[in-house]
Amino acid sequence: MPLLEEEDTRKVQTAVSGHTHSDVPVFLPTDADDYDEFIRLHPQRAFYCGMLLGGCGNRLSPKQYRDRKCHFAHVSAAERCQRAERDEASADHLYIGRALAAWLKKQGQRGVQPVYKPKMHEVREVVDVLYSGGSRLLRVQLARRSKREWEEADAELRARRSGLDWFMGPDSLLANWQVDRQGYALRVQCRSVGAGREVEVGTQFPDGSVEWTRLTECTLAPDGRVLTPRLLHAKNDTPPPSETEQQAPLQVALPIAPGSVTLNDATLIGATEAEHFYEVSVRVTARLSLPSQTSFLDSRWAYQPIGATLTVRDDGLWHIAADSVRPVEVERSPDTSTEPPSAEAPSHNEETVAALRGALEDTARNRGMVNMAMLRKRALPTEDELTIGRWLNLLLQIERPRLPGKPVLSALIKGPDGGPAPFFRDVLEHLGWAKNLSDTNVLSLWNREIRRAHTAYLTTTSTPTPARQEPERRSPSRTKLSDSPALRRRAAYDVFIDLAREAQRANDFTYVEQLTVDLEALAVSTVEQQAVHELTDWTTDQAAEELYQDWERLAALTDQLNREGDDLHLDQLRRLLHRAEKLAQSLAAELATDERRDIARWREHVARLAERPTLSEICRYATAVRLALRWAARERRTTTWSELTQRIGAPLAGLHSDDKVSVLVEVDRETLEDNPPLSALITAHDTRRPHPLYRQVLFNLDRLTPAPEALYLHWRMALRRHFEGR
Repeated sequence: MPLLEEEDTRKVQTAVSGHTHSDVPVFLPTDADDYDEFIRLHPQRAFYCGMLLGGCGNRLSPKQYRDRKCHFAHVSAAERCQRAERDEASADHLYIGRALAAWLKKQGQRGVQPVYKPKMHEVREVVDVLYSGGSRLLRVQLARRSKREWEEADAELRARRSGLDWFMGPDSLLANWQVDRQGYALRVQCRSVGAGREVEVGTQFPDGSVEWTRLTECTLAPDGRVLTPRLLHAKNDTPPPSETEQQAPLQVALPIAPGSVTLNDATLIGATEAEHFYEVSVRVTARLSLPSQTSFLDSRWAYQPIGATLTVRDDGLWHIAADSVRPVEVERSPDTSTEPPSAEAPSHNEETVAALRGALEDTARNRGMVNMAMLRKRALPTEDELTIGRWLNLLLQIERPRLPGKPVLSALIKGPDGGPAPFFRDVLEHLGWAKNLSDTNVLSLWNREIRRAHTAYLTTTSTPTPARQEPERRSPSRTKLSDSPALRRRAAYDVFIDLAREAQRANDFTYVEQLTVDLEALAVSTVEQQAVHELTDWTTDQAAEELYQDWERLAALTDQLNREGDDLHLDQLRRLLHRAEKLAQSLAAELATDERRDIARWREHVARLAERPTLSEICRYATAVRLALRWAARERRTTTWSELTQRIGAPLAGLHSDDKVSVLVEVDRETLEDNPPLSALITAHDTRRPHPLYRQVLFNLDRLTPAPEALYLHWRMALRRHFEGR
C-alpha cells in the first residue's frame, strides 16, 4: 500500500446522507465497479461524517479508484477527525435501528422510534427501538457487557416497560446467558449486499448453533416477542416460553355459553402459520346482579359496573355481581341505527326530524327546557321506540347545517339528573368541538348554548304550534316585547358578542374580525361600544403578531439559505427559495429589506446553477481535456483554459470554478498516484505560475496537498517529471 494511503487516517467507508445529524446510513463499496451504481442511488452526493457515527460532522466526498479501495474523503481540512470506527461495519447500528423500526411498522405497530444513544450509553453501544407508545422495547446490545451489568439493565428495563426483547450483536458475549434463561437467544448482524447493508436475525440454541434469516421473514407475536422462522417451526408449532410466561400462573379458560358473545370490528394485527390474531370489540350477554336498593336500569342506556366480580355459572353463562353501576355514553356513528331500514324510513325520518325541531324551537321561544320523555310525548308517535343511537342521529339532522350564530338546540334537552342529556357530548363532537371534552367544559358549553337558544328564538315574531300540543296563551305584553326592535337588536348583539368571544378564545382571528364589523353597527351603549373596541384592539394586536411571526419565519428561511444553500441539491435549493419568496410577498417591503436582498441573490445563484453543466457533460469535457493535456505533455509545454477552449471547441474558459475542478478531477481520476497529475499542465494566464485551482484539484484527488508556500516548487517538480518522461 502506498505511504500516502497509510498516512491518511480520515478515509472512511460509511457516511450519513442528507445532513450531519441524519440517521440515514450510506455504505461506499470498495470495488470500483460498484461505484457507478452507488452514485446512481445517491445522485445528490450529500454525504457527511455524521454525529451518530461518532464523526466530526464535516462533509465527505466519495472517491473512486482502480488501483486501491474506493472510500470517502473529508472535504474540509479545517480539523482532524477523531472518528474511531471507519470500516464498512461502522454504521451497522444505524442500519439495524432503521430496519427494526421499518419492520415494526409493517407489523402494524405505531409510535415506533429508534434511539441510537440511550441514556448512560454512547453511540454504537446500544440501539433501542420503542413502540406501542413507548411501552414496549427492542434493545440491541452491540457493546460487550458483563453478566451482572446485563442482568441489572434487564431488570431496570422490565420494570419500566410492559414488553422487552433482546438482540445480541456480533461483539456481544451475552447470548449464552440469554440461552440459559429462555432456551434461545436472538442475534443480529449486517452483511454487504451491493451498495448497501442487509440486516439478518439469527436464532441461537443451547447447542451453540445459529440459524440466520432475513429480518423481513420474522414475525411479531401478540405478546411482543420476535419470532424467527426457526421458532415458528419449533415443536408443536409453539415457540419456547418466555421467562415471564414460565413464572406466570396457569390461566383458567372460562367456558362461553353459545350465543352469549358477539364479536365486532375485527382488525387483523398479526399472523403466524398456526394462528391469526385479531383485535375485536366484544359484546357479552351475561347475568348482572345489583343490590336491591339501587335504581332500576333502562335498557336504552349503557352502564359500567362498579365493584364487580365475574363468575361462570354451571350453564356457561357469565355472571357479574356489582355494587353499583354508572351510565356511560355509547360511541356510535350518527348513521348507526339498531332498527332495520324499511321502505317508509326516509319519509318517516323527515317527519320525525321536523316534529322534534318544532318542539325544540317552541321550547326555546318559551325560554324553557324539556326532558327526553316529554319530548317524545310532544313530538313522536307513542309506538316510535328510540334508541340512544337514533336520538343522536335525529338531533344531528336538526343541528345541521352548522351555521355561524346558530345555537345548539340539543342543549334544551335535559338528562335524568337535571344536567345535559347523555348524548349532548357526542352532539358537540360531531358538530366540530374537540373530542374528550372535560365534564366542566361540557357543562359550560351546555349553559352557554341554552342562553343562546333562548336569545335567538326570543326575536321570532311568529310562534308555530308544536306537534300534538295545544298552543300556549301568550300575554300581550310579552308579544309586544318580542316584537320590540330594541330587544331584537340587544338579542342580536348578545349572540354576536358571544360568538366573537368564543372565536377569540379559539384564536380565530378572521372570524372575530368579521363579527366585529356587525357588532360596530349593533353597539349603542357605552359598555357595548367599549366591548367592541376591546375586540378591535385584539384583532389589531393579532394582526401585528401574525405579521411578526411571518417575518420571523422568513428570517429563519433566509438564514437557512445562507448557511446551507451551497450544500443543497439544486432541487432542494429551489424548494427552499420558493417558500421564502412566497412568504416575502405577504410582507411589506420595509419589513423584510435584508431578507428580500438575500432572496434576490439566491435567485440569481439558482439561475446560474441551472446553466451549469450536468455530470455527463463534465465527463465528456474531461475526456477531451485529457487527450489535449496528454498531447501537450508530448510537446513538453503547458497550456491555459483559453487555449483548451479553442482547441476542444467547448466553453471551458467560461465554466464556474467548481465545474473546472470537477472536470480536472475526472481528467486525473485514472492517473496512477505515482505519476504527476495532468492538471499540472494548465497554468495561469502568465504561464509562469500554476493555475489557482491546482491545489484544490490535488485535495479532491486525495493526493498530498502542499502548503501554499511550497505549492510552486511542487508544481515545478510535476512539470519536470512530465517533460522528462517523454
